[in-house]
Amino acid sequence: MAIDVGFKKTAEAETQYTTGAQRDSRVGKGALHWMPWDAVWLVSNIYERGNKGRTKTDGNDRNWENGMPLIDLLQSAMNHITAHISGDRSEAHISQAIWNLLNYLQISIWVILGSRPKELNKLPNHRADWRPGDESPSPLSPQEIEWLKFKGVIPNENQMKPGQENR
Repeated sequence: MAIDVGFKKTAEAETQYTTGAQRDSRVGKGALHWMPWDAVWLVSNIYERGNKGRTKTDGNDRNWENGMPLIDLLQSAMNHITAHISGDRSEAHISQAIWNLLNYLQISIWVILGSRPKELNKLPNHRADWRPGDESPSPLSPQEIEWLKFKGVIPNENQMKPGQENR
C-alpha cells in the first residue's frame, strides 16, 4: 500500500521505469526542457537592454513589471511582426514581438490575480454584444486559465481570497 507523502499528483497512472523506480506522470507539468533556449536568450536581451534604457537607478528597475495596458503590448507586438514581414531587419523585431507577448501573458495573469489593476485590460470583445465602456473579456483563454489553475498559479474558486476573482 502506497503512503501519501503529500506530492501533488497530476495523473492516476505513474511512470514505471525498467529499474523498478516509479514517479508521477509528467503530463500537464509543461515541457520547459523542450524550450528553444537560444531563442529565449535572444528575447532575454530585450529585457536587459530595454530595462537599462528606462532605469532610474542601477539598471534593475524591472520597469515592465509595473504593468502596461494589454492592448499596447499587443499593438507593439503586431508592429514588430509586420515590420519583420515587410523585410525590416534593422532591429530585433521578432525578439521584441515575443517580449511584448510574454509580458502580455504575465500581466494578464497578474490582472486576473488582482495584483495589477484591472484597468490594464481594455480589450474589446467584438465576438459578443460588447460596446466601448463595457467590461473587457478575460485576457486569457479558458484553456490558459485551466492550465494556471492546474499549476496552482490561479487558485480554484474554493481557494480564492476575498476580492480575488477571475476577470
